[in-house]
Amino acid sequence: MPLTPRHCLVCGARLHSVSEHGFRRWRCPRCAWTFYDNPVPATVAIVVGPRGLLLCRRAADPFRGTWDLAGGFLEAGERPERGLRRELREELGSRVRRVRFHGFVLDQYGAGGVPVLGLVYEVRLAGRITARSDVSEARWFRPHEIPWRRIGFASIRRTLREYLRSPCAMSGR
Repeated sequence: MPLTPRHCLVCGARLHSVSEHGFRRWRCPRCAWTFYDNPVPATVAIVVGPRGLLLCRRAADPFRGTWDLAGGFLEAGERPERGLRRELREELGSRVRRVRFHGFVLDQYGAGGVPVLGLVYEVRLAGRITARSDVSEARWFRPHEIPWRRIGFASIRRTLREYLRSPCAMSGR
């Protein structure tokens, strides 16, 4: 039986049960940290298109206003590629046309540095893109225009640099 924390791992406040996207979750009323109650990773999408790479500006704390890649935490029992497709629908209102696994990334989430394992995919989308959910803006950047210092996660900066150095980057393979 999994153990559910009673207190926030970031600020120590008592957690409250909330309903979000049809799931019961534990959320901190003080700092808004959410306990997803599953030991699974997040998915990260390097979205590639004719105009470059797509970055998303985060609309919610703790990374409000910083740039990031689309993606998010998997739900309990959800397979990574299905979770990636769900996250891209939720955040960008778009369907996935093609997906290719790129690698893994380790990072820290939030002020307390909760460790997160991210599965990174190269993605091509089909249809229009509309910023939704916890995304306030989605914008295409050519590689030389990427706002490196305004990306919220150090691991995302490293992942993007690694991706852009790879021989298959943005080639459509």
